[in-house]
Amino acid sequence: MESWEIAVNHVQQHGNSSHHPNSSTNFSSLSTEDDARDYQPSIVDDKRLRRMISNKESARISRMRKKQHIEELKSQVNQLQTINGQLSQKLINLLDSNHEILQENAQLKEKVSTLHMVLADVFTTLKNPEYTSLEHKSSY
Repeated sequence: MESWEIAVNHVQQHGNSSHHPNSSTNFSSLSTEDDARDYQPSIVDDKRLRRMISNKESARISRMRKKQHIEELKSQVNQLQTINGQLSQKLINLLDSNHEILQENAQLKEKVSTLHMVLADVFTTLKNPEYTSLEHKSSY
């Protein structure tokens, strides 16, 4: 049994007994000065024991609160890690999509450039009728 448990038992057994009068007792009503001297340390001891018990209980409650707080923080860490993993995967998917779109865009730009050259040739041909007639004559 720990010392504080012994103290609890002592206070419970002797807290309000006739051996230990309560704090409202007047010292002048005690039969002798020896009783008064015995009485004073007893009150101090009881108060010290009660304070010690109270401190132990406060410490226990504090440890419980700290443990609960740590559990809540661990839960938040797990949730945030899950969300982080989901967001990382989403980022990877978006980067892949972006890469594909950039490749498609490059291909489309190349086709547009080719079409511009073809159109430029067509317009050049239409503007120079001599060139067109020479082509027709050479093809016969």
